[in-house]
Amino acid sequence: MRLFFIWASALLFVSATQYQNHYPFESDTILTAWLIRTYVDKNATFKSFPKTVTLKKEVAINTPNAYFRRNAKYTAYEMAKRKYHISDTCSNSLVKVIKVLEMMPWKKHEYEDILAFEEGLVPLFPKQAGDANLTKVFHYIDQYCKEHE
Repeated sequence: MRLFFIWASALLFVSATQYQNHYPFESDTILTAWLIRTYVDKNATFKSFPKTVTLKKEVAINTPNAYFRRNAKYTAYEMAKRKYHISDTCSNSLVKVIKVLEMMPWKKHEYEDILAFEEGLVPLFPKQAGDANLTKVFHYIDQYCKEHE
């Protein structure tokens, strides 16, 4: 019986997807990771690599070959929302935030709430490449959603 629990625990660990991005983190990458962890895969893990490393597009976030990447029309966050059909008050309110931060950064000073969000978010980003503990940054985003419902 004990062997079964060890095997089952290992299987759960293996089944969690490790999403990858290039270091340094960007707001779009962080919000996409939060969206995946919150709505798609509670066991997802995240790891960043130097830009010289080519990542598989199936697990990459916001890299040139990733499924979830910024283009001229959408952010990586919006691409993930569309793929997973996520639509609720919290995830929808973050669309405007990420759109301004990533697609129109010159306008962010026109939105005090978005500027304040970014000022609280960015200092929580991981400070080096490797396994990313995003607990604090995810908690910050959750708090923002609770305050803006």
